[in-house]
Amino acid sequence: MAKIPEYTIEKIKDSNDIVDLVSSYLPLKKKGANYWARCPFHDEKTASFSVSPSKQIFHCFGCGVGGNVINFVMEYEKLSFIESVKLLAERANIPLDHQEASPREKSDTGKLREMHVRAIEIYHRELFSPNGKKAMEYLNSRGISKQTVQTFKVGFAPDSWDFLVSKLSEDHSTELILKSGLCVQSQKDNRLFDRFRGRIMFPVMDERGNAVGFGGRTLPGGKDDAKYLNSPETPIYNKRRILYGLNVNQEIIRKEKKALVVEGYMDLLQLYQHGFINVVAGSGTAFTGDHARLLRRFADEAVLCYDSDEAGQKAAVRTAFTLASQKLDCRILKLPEGEDPDSYLQNEGADAFFKREANALPMMEFLREYYQPSSMSPRDKAETIAYLLEEIRAFPDPVYRETFAREIATLFSVEESTLLQQLNRRAYRRPASGKAVFSGEKPKHFKNQGEAAEYYLLQLLVNGSVLIRKAGLRYLSPVLFRHAFLRKVLEGVLPVLQKDPGIPAGQIPDRIGDNKIRNFVIQLLIEAQNSLNQETIFVESLRQLELQVLREKYNALTEELKKADPSEVPGIMKKQIENLEARKRLKLLYTPEIFKEIDA
Repeated sequence: MAKIPEYTIEKIKDSNDIVDLVSSYLPLKKKGANYWARCPFHDEKTASFSVSPSKQIFHCFGCGVGGNVINFVMEYEKLSFIESVKLLAERANIPLDHQEASPREKSDTGKLREMHVRAIEIYHRELFSPNGKKAMEYLNSRGISKQTVQTFKVGFAPDSWDFLVSKLSEDHSTELILKSGLCVQSQKDNRLFDRFRGRIMFPVMDERGNAVGFGGRTLPGGKDDAKYLNSPETPIYNKRRILYGLNVNQEIIRKEKKALVVEGYMDLLQLYQHGFINVVAGSGTAFTGDHARLLRRFADEAVLCYDSDEAGQKAAVRTAFTLASQKLDCRILKLPEGEDPDSYLQNEGADAFFKREANALPMMEFLREYYQPSSMSPRDKAETIAYLLEEIRAFPDPVYRETFAREIATLFSVEESTLLQQLNRRAYRRPASGKAVFSGEKPKHFKNQGEAAEYYLLQLLVNGSVLIRKAGLRYLSPVLFRHAFLRKVLEGVLPVLQKDPGIPAGQIPDRIGDNKIRNFVIQLLIEAQNSLNQETIFVESLRQLELQVLREKYNALTEELKKADPSEVPGIMKKQIENLEARKRLKLLYTPEIFKEIDA
């Protein structure tokens, strides 16, 4: 098993700031001491995913997942611990003193990516073989250079049922090959056969250059009716989160703060080799909000260049609103009728395209030209406005939403107040009865004061000073806790503090094996308030726990009294009086003075 020294792991964690790391995947917004985003691990409309820069941890109050930088990479990338550490080490330029993880140690995600890398090599090599001659001739006829083919690793899948299967089966199980999406299983005899046959292959990478899927195009005269066939969704390929070409072009996009957005693989390749190297394309699906959020990490402006036909222009409208929802400035480049970016560049060249890009229309001007409101009937105008309002409602920022609504009112010569009233009325949703409107941290609901005391004591243990922790080690015992889960949390935390009462708060979850307890401790860390009265809260909460125990004993004595023989009554009543006196002594027993003993 590959081993990485503990000090190296700590160095890697210290060298990867969690805010920097998570913001490379998600758009974060600072609120108070922490950063917030919509959770990438479950569907939600409100931002319940919190990142703490001081403790270097994250936690989602919606689904409960949490951890440090390594845990985030493991969850997001679906990698093993070793693979995640390796990725973070490369990110921080830290050499690892260990061998590659063995095949057994690699996650399915790692194996699937390796499988795709091998498929890319096989298809790419095949394009330059006699089998790929027609495919290469076709690419040459479309003006795609050998250099572009090499840069994007374009390949060819021969028209064979098991060309790829036979090669992948040498090293991978049937189950994993099926999971990759590269092959399909026959319902008749369960045999595997290649998904892609007789197609030019465009490898799809994520923004970090990991191989995740393919797009395949038939050759002219091919047997398949579908011109393009894309990989299905797999554990490594989420079409909504992948922009084709971003792995190659992201640095120039980041530098220029601008991206050209096109629809297809061939459009992108043609633009790239004509010198437009800030271009990206969707990958097997319409442009989504996830695409827009991904692009927003690299650019402030997007120039759409879609086909000039009606379908292309409709798609441009939808994409423009999707981009605008993430506060990307959007312009639309118009091509002559019958042209797409690929054909226009081949016919007119780079200079002509550059001029059209410079004159691309701002979004509202494009909408005016596309819809021509002055010539619309009242009915068409009302239906169009209703459609555009639906697009605007997806904008998370209410100020941005209202700004666009005002511009649409001006565009269609409608009273702003009328449009805003309609927007706000339709956008309002009454919360379901009895359910709190959730945003950020969940409100706490405790059954009694004792349960609240248990919760606050746990918070103090993980977040408090060394003195508080030492007091916890001396005075707290699981037998005092009545809430079953909180008792388990205490049982998980106490051994960690016994070994090192001064352990940094953010490292405590790493020492806890139970995943549910670990995530709860992370939640406690995220929720922590910097209280100046930690000692007072500790003493009062500890007193409340003891009081809870005494109350339970008193109630038990009361039940005994109901069933007792007359001779037993005096003894039971005496115990009840002792119980009440013990309650009074709690105020004298637990005071801030206990910390002087501990500190001595």
